[in-house]
Amino acid sequence: MWDRPEGDPLSLKKDGAEAEGAQGADEDGADPAGRRLPRLVRRVLGRRRGAAAAAAPVADAGETVVVPARAPLSPVLMLAVLLLVAGAALGSWLALAGGWGLAYVSRRLTRTEAKIAALGVPGTVVGGLVVWLWGRFDGRWGEPIAQGRLGQEMLDGLPGVVRVAAVASALFLVWRMRRVPR
Repeated sequence: MWDRPEGDPLSLKKDGAEAEGAQGADEDGADPAGRRLPRLVRRVLGRRRGAAAAAAPVADAGETVVVPARAPLSPVLMLAVLLLVAGAALGSWLALAGGWGLAYVSRRLTRTEAKIAALGVPGTVVGGLVVWLWGRFDGRWGEPIAQGRLGQEMLDGLPGVVRVAAVASALFLVWRMRRVPR
């Protein structure tokens, strides 16, 4: 199966069999410049499937391209998601810090995505708590906060907000893990 045909040492055809649509090859058996490269060669050379498909719209009849349904999961990001969910369920600050730390140093995410997962999502949730407390302090919604009780109200709402932030960060990480890495 992987042996090269004796007559054509540079052939890309499997078992030396001639393809039905091989009208694009010249007498030497060389491939035209626009022909699609094998999958391994495309991966090594970094050619995108769209660029190869645009160059050669007709694929070989015998070639079957298997496209994965989704990208493989990163073990570091999976551990970060598990730590965030476990920390939110158990109330463990150490697990939450470990989950956000792993998300921040992950190589699978871009630097912007890592910062959003570890700092942006929790910051947005805490910002929501601050806006909620501001509205209550001014009497815009909810029961008004008494004078001098703002710090206690913030401390009372903090555990729930941190759990919501951890679950939101875990969902963001799962969403970004599903993308195809470049």
